[in-house]
Amino acid sequence: MPHSPEAYKLYYERNKEKIRKQKREVMRELRRKDPLKYRSQSTQSNRRLKDRVFDKYGRECAGCGFTDERALTLDHVLNNGAEERAEHGERGVYRRALLDQYTAEYQTLCMNCQFIKRHKANRQNQYPRRWCASHGIPFTKD
Repeated sequence: MPHSPEAYKLYYERNKEKIRKQKREVMRELRRKDPLKYRSQSTQSNRRLKDRVFDKYGRECAGCGFTDERALTLDHVLNNGAEERAEHGERGVYRRALLDQYTAEYQTLCMNCQFIKRHKANRQNQYPRRWCASHGIPFTKD
């Protein structure tokens, strides 16, 4: 007799780490045996996710109107991209951006506008202390 979904959920919650560990080991072995297959699947999945994000935020730079998708990026309006990627991972950030409650936190920018924005933020001393610390340079405010 099959188990109910509720019973499975309960079992999963009790054994979550064990199940995740088993899945990681199985997937690691499958990737080792056929790396091209899984690399291709991952690339396709990432492309579909990025397409969904650009469908939502537009396929044009919000700064200059540039439309070549090879240079378009998802920009964090709040300048918290590094923290968010550390917390959620690259794909997690894209998934989060697709949720309606976070729409105001992102925009599409080309790489050029992205670097200009970063340069302006650094000039305004918004986050140079962290950058200096990560590069082993003492921070001094002008």
